[in-house]
Amino acid sequence: MSSPKVIAVFGATGAQSGSVVQSLLKNRSGAFAIRGITRNTSSDKAKALSEQGVEMMQADGLVKDQIYKALQGAWGVFVNTNSDDPAIGQPDGPSETDLGKIIIDAAAEAGVQHLVYSGMASASETTNGAVPNKSFDEKHAVGEYAKTKSFTSVAIVSPGWYLENHLSEQLAPLFGGFPFSPDEEGYLTLKCPRWGGSEEIPFISIGDDYGDIVHGVFLSPEVYNGQLIQAVSRTATATQLVEAFQKTTGKKTRFTPLEDWRSFETYGDRGLELVKYMFGFCQYSGGLYYGVPNSTALASQLKSRAQEAQGKDGGLITLDGFFAQYFST
Repeated sequence: MSSPKVIAVFGATGAQSGSVVQSLLKNRSGAFAIRGITRNTSSDKAKALSEQGVEMMQADGLVKDQIYKALQGAWGVFVNTNSDDPAIGQPDGPSETDLGKIIIDAAAEAGVQHLVYSGMASASETTNGAVPNKSFDEKHAVGEYAKTKSFTSVAIVSPGWYLENHLSEQLAPLFGGFPFSPDEEGYLTLKCPRWGGSEEIPFISIGDDYGDIVHGVFLSPEVYNGQLIQAVSRTATATQLVEAFQKTTGKKTRFTPLEDWRSFETYGDRGLELVKYMFGFCQYSGGLYYGVPNSTALASQLKSRAQEAQGKDGGLITLDGFFAQYFST
């Protein structure tokens, strides 16, 4: 029997990478061994992963020698760089592009064959420079850089709008209070800029689907070489989102659009500035978050393959199903 193929997961204690770890751990074939890479192997999350059988290794993404060592012997690697990481994006400091290139270079030099990166389409290219978005453009640059290296395959698994954004009471006031705080008329009102085009937003449940989509890629990575894969659970309008919440909970909801995306309040927060400009480039491009129309077709296929590898039979989560997990009584 051949030894399991080592898949290293960079930032294993984070939301995206954590979902990848959990999906791969459920693979019943024994084909993969999971190695988690994190800055702090003493954290509670890192210890919990170790107890689940994940080989945890310490490495800082900005220190190439550490990443190279952590990737020795890895067959595949999943990489997500956090745009909100305080270690990057500061004046005169390393950028997200710098971080990504360090990790990519270390992975290539370590002999990793298959790289899956959580990248994005370029907002600048999508809008011909009219509405750039620093995070999207930098992640796109990292993905393109990876394609120039010696990997057997490079796949970009690009997450849509997190459904989990609507589970945070801290974020709710930014979106009109939905789905926690009723407005003065008793409605749970989602308030945000229009998406543009058909108004259909590519929603992804990170916990339910993202990890399975990446898992599906690792089952046949050469097939997806060079592709940008839309990691999307459902495409739906903001109105359909709140209607699904109302159907699940029985609470009155509505969507009230902000007509000017520039009026989206960011309070000077870097992460929220990226969100504001996401709405901007989507409106300008006619809703083309990925530079092309939304599609769940490939995500659905990859989800099914991962579910089969786990001995399950299920598809991408619905909006009703997502809200039922957290809000049904």
